[in-house]
Order: sequence, then structure tokens, then C-alpha cells
Amino acid sequence: KLQGKYWQLRYSAMATALAAPPVSPLTEADAPAIHIAVGAVENSIGASAGVEGSAPSLAVAEMEPAPCFTCDFEERPDGTFIWNASLVLLRYLQAPERVARLRGRRVLELGSGLGHLGHGLARLGAHVTCTERGKILPELQASLRGLDREHGPAGTNGGSLRAVELSWGEEGFEESVLAAEVDTQPFDFVISAELVFLEETHDLLLWTWQKVCRPETVIFSVFINRPFSWNFFAKLHDLDIFEVDQIEEERDFDPCGLEEIHMHKVTLKQPS
Repeated sequence: KLQGKYWQLRYSAMATALAAPPVSPLTEADAPAIHIAVGAVENSIGASAGVEGSAPSLAVAEMEPAPCFTCDFEERPDGTFIWNASLVLLRYLQAPERVARLRGRRVLELGSGLGHLGHGLARLGAHVTCTERGKILPELQASLRGLDREHGPAGTNGGSLRAVELSWGEEGFEESVLAAEVDTQPFDFVISAELVFLEETHDLLLWTWQKVCRPETVIFSVFINRPFSWNFFAKLHDLDIFEVDQIEEERDFDPCGLEEIHMHKVTLKQPS
């Protein structure tokens, strides 16, 4: 998502994934054992968190016309990249009925990249923690300052925004400031945008999901289908601790021109 050696590694992996033939990865169609509920989740964003569905006190501006993306990512003039699926998720969450449920809530974004999604949620009134690896945290912080200049301060509508270091997995988590906070200051929502394309990070991401989730936490995941993306959900299914609800393209969200984009709402299973 970013400049530098880390970005080059991720971009190289992405380019390889895009070019590689589908040898053995699972797909949604040929992995019937993975239970993903398909239902009306459009208005259930805060159900697990017990959030009332009242109208927002924040005056929400009319949404701009939907963009029409022609590529998975956008290269900016400074050489950085934005993954457009993250902007599709931001647009989905900008609907007034969802803003009402996000406002005042604690949101954790994993793998924030340049922070456009996290900054957008903070401007809606959420208290957002953006995270990235230590080596590229300065890039994220610089980008967030630029977004403040471009869009206005993230806290304008009562939200807040911070950027902290976090590498996925047990070792990285223990080195993060989040380790001292997560038990006493749980997150209401977790954002996972374009994070499942690299198979070797699946176990680390799953561990992190388990660590930061509470029974009331709602995870929003969005990704473009690439080789091995569905393998992540196979592992998620095998854990048997999460409920996965598919948010339907076209019916529930506008893909904004992107193909093979998948969005899910994930929560911990409730005791029977």
C-alpha cells in the first residue's frame, strides 16, 4: 500500500497473485463446506454491538455520485497507492443509517496503508485507531496529516483519529500499545480491507482478529478475489468461532465498477 521496501514486497506479491494461474486455491463456488450466510445485513451494522438504530444527530451530507473504478488500485502522483476496494467499503459505511451506528464508537483498522478509509470514518464521528507496521508508520502518519489538510481535521464531527504500530500475530501485538488497552477498551468495529491476498499472513491475521474481538465486535472485510483469498475463509471456517455474513454486491453495496469484489460482516459466534 505504501512506498519503500515493504510496499515493494506487497506489490510484488500482488502482481504475482494477479498473474498466477489458479492452481489450487479455493473459490467461493468450489468450497461449499465454508458456511457463509447470505442474508439481509444491510441494516444490521450495529446489531451485535447493541447499538440503537436511531437517526444520527450528525447532519450527514448527501453522498456524492459513486465513482467508477477501472483498476484495483490507484497510483498517486507521489508514487503511493490506494486500494480502491477500501473506498468501496468507506462508501458503504457512509450511508446515514450506518453513520448513526458508527458515531462515537471505537474502530480499529488493520493494515491502514495511507489511511483514507480510517480518516473517512473519523470524519463521520467514529474514534478510529489506524495501524501499520513500524517501518511504514511514518508514511501513514504523514498521509493522515495530508488528509487533514485536504478534507479538514478528522475530529470535526466529534470523532478522533490516531495511528499506532501493529504487526499481526502474537509477537507483534505484544509489542504494540494496543496490548495494554484491548482488554479494558474493546473495539466496537474492526476494518479489514484488502488484507487476505497474501497466504503467508493468513494465520497472523486470524490470530489478530481473535485477539481484538469481543462478543459485540463487528468486523467488516472487503477484498478483490485473487488466488488464495478464499483460503483465508476456509481457515476462518475451520476455527468455528466466527459467524460470516455475506454483504451482497449490487443489492447491499455498490461495487463502483470493481469486479470480483467481496464484502462480509464477521462476528464471534454466540454461545448456544
